[in-house]
Amino acid sequence: MASNNDKHVRPESSDRRPRGNSFVYIGTVVLLVITVVAFVFVPAMGGMGGSGGELNFGSWNGKPIAFAQGGYFASQVQQVKAQYESQGYKDTGDQFFAYQVWRRAFENTAVHLALLDYADKAGIAASESYIDSQMVKHPSFQEGGSFSKRKYREASDTYKLSLRKDLASSAVKSRYVSDSVGYVTSQAETAFLKAMAQSRRSIEFVAVPFDSYPNEERAAYAEANADKFRRARLSKVTISSSRKDAEQILSQVRSGALSFEDAAKNHSKDPYAAKGGDMGFRYAWELSGDLKDAAAIGPVLALPAGSISDVVETIAGAWSFYRVEEAPAAPDFASADLLKSVGDYMGRNEKGRIEDWAIAKAASFAAAAKADFASAAAAAGYQVKSTSPFPLNYGDALDIGYFSLLGSLDAEALPELRGADSNERFLEAVFSLDAGEVSDPVVHNDNAIVVRVKEINAAGDGELDLLEAYYPMVVQQDASSELASAILADPLLKDDFIAAFSRAFAQAD
Repeated sequence: MASNNDKHVRPESSDRRPRGNSFVYIGTVVLLVITVVAFVFVPAMGGMGGSGGELNFGSWNGKPIAFAQGGYFASQVQQVKAQYESQGYKDTGDQFFAYQVWRRAFENTAVHLALLDYADKAGIAASESYIDSQMVKHPSFQEGGSFSKRKYREASDTYKLSLRKDLASSAVKSRYVSDSVGYVTSQAETAFLKAMAQSRRSIEFVAVPFDSYPNEERAAYAEANADKFRRARLSKVTISSSRKDAEQILSQVRSGALSFEDAAKNHSKDPYAAKGGDMGFRYAWELSGDLKDAAAIGPVLALPAGSISDVVETIAGAWSFYRVEEAPAAPDFASADLLKSVGDYMGRNEKGRIEDWAIAKAASFAAAAKADFASAAAAAGYQVKSTSPFPLNYGDALDIGYFSLLGSLDAEALPELRGADSNERFLEAVFSLDAGEVSDPVVHNDNAIVVRVKEINAAGDGELDLLEAYYPMVVQQDASSELASAILADPLLKDDFIAAFSRAFAQAD
């Protein structure tokens, strides 16, 4: 019946390793395959039941997910712990480490029960002859590389019965997973992927960052929009209950029955309450952003020092009134604080203007760079950065956690290019150029970027052969992960893990 195919359900490890040349790490791939396959074939010495000391963490379709010595859950705890320790994590006795281990073991057990359930509903069963063939191969009964009748006779009937059940479970799970997520690639698909991997480009680039928008441009904008950059010192009381309550408290303040400071400390619901409402100096655009009607800040800023405003509604659905401590003064367009505030405002509300400026600067550079990229960059005061060769691999599609099967743009040390492997315009620009050609500006990560292709080279035959060999495994791994995720999100899974874990470790303490 069931064949012992090396199919897998989900990767046991989610940590990410530094990536370099993809295929240098062939040993890592093999390790990953072994780890994944172990998820299906790990033996569970004993059933999910148990005698004393059983602790229930939930259930799958009414079947308990219980921890009992000798049970599947218990074996998973030990194996997950060993796996984490092999990856460099240490068991220091803290609950965080224990939580990670036990949670993964719980999920593994839930998937185990679900797969057995699915296999049973699909009518999958292991024949006695198949189990006999696996018993003969089992390490417990091997001696000198061959089946030992002596070891088999000496094993208890209880152990042999338990082992037969385990082998049957592994077999039906394997067959169900094989039928569900088994994958055979077509020749055309493999050829397409190899074509993607074969042509690789190394680039150099210059970035014009949005935050280099010059102070003279900021000052010019501030002068043209001076009302937004008036600065006043204010205090504020914010009442969250109702406008009526806010107006009653304002009336008490204006009559002198309640000081403004006490109104803030005892009734206000905002970050300034503890300071008696003191907001310090604020720009008009900052204040207007807090109000439901941005224009309502105008009458407030028109008041003389010492005056108290009417109640105004905030954008958060509360009601505020202000006291003017110092009336607005004319903006100082040379002030560093004002120029910073202008930059903050434009970054939120006028980003298109900054982007247009950066693109124009980058376009001017690109025109000059067509003749000599390095010289044009030096003349303009730009830093040239470069990358290692990378293929057209949108979104790092074949990244299997430890490395990218296709190879990828390694932008860890290049913040301007982080996420560029998912930017279609960037990839189109790079892979439409011949060696030595310079791109038009491309916007990415708040930069206008100009690229020059330094070199186009081809992947070696060995790399392409490995891609062909391991691509089915990567696709199958993704499908397996989706299957496991679907199980863990299924309403048939009753998840009482947190409560049970808390009880268990409270008793241990």
